[in-house]
Amino acid sequence: MIRSNGDDSFRAYLTAGTENLDEILEAGSPFLSMMDDLDSFLNQHVSGPNVEIDNQIIHLLRINARFLLMTGFRIGLTGHVSGIFPILRTALETACYALLMSKNDSLCDIWLGRNSSPEDFKACKNAFNKPMKDAQKLVDEHDPVLGAWMYALYESTIDFGAHPNAKTVTLHTRITDDEQGMTLIENVGLYGVKNYGYECGLFTCIEMGLATAMVLSMTHDKVTHEAVQALQALNERKNELEDMMCKRNA
Repeated sequence: MIRSNGDDSFRAYLTAGTENLDEILEAGSPFLSMMDDLDSFLNQHVSGPNVEIDNQIIHLLRINARFLLMTGFRIGLTGHVSGIFPILRTALETACYALLMSKNDSLCDIWLGRNSSPEDFKACKNAFNKPMKDAQKLVDEHDPVLGAWMYALYESTIDFGAHPNAKTVTLHTRITDDEQGMTLIENVGLYGVKNYGYECGLFTCIEMGLATAMVLSMTHDKVTHEAVQALQALNERKNELEDMMCKRNA
């Protein structure tokens, strides 16, 4: 963690994260610009005030997914890379639940009744037994490559932070021995704005944001040509950012 005021307290963590956020907001960044554009896409084509509400429950899930993405983006901008994965995973899961409901609206009532009784809880568990795989099949109907990409991203969030797996901790840990035989263990909580790890976190936000936006767009009966073009343009920009990172760190 970047120390502030010489301590590792919660207030120091807040200060360091805010400093990162303020720095990138002032300097600007292609990652930040794409986050803006991803959110604009959602607001215009998925869940904004001018989007017709076809099903109240599904629409609420769309809105919730958008706010979860914004939360994940904000965490990423503070430099807390390991902290983005649980939020981004839930955003994508929320989008996939909305997709399943859009193809079978009886799932809405089952989902709403989850906590009504032990029987309803079991019914909900059975109905959403493997929601991500079921959602992948629906995405596959549009393009199997997109379905595989979406599911691979989902699985990666589990490896890198949404579950307490090894990579969640070890990728942000440094263990060194000094000449006196002492072992120093460091765990990076917040990466600095100019650090490669910081950029990796922002790129993850963008890639997961794009996957979530793609799934959410499919929850509408008709995906407009304008929305498809906008998603394609966002995907091209994502690829350009990936190329930029590879060249910069070659």
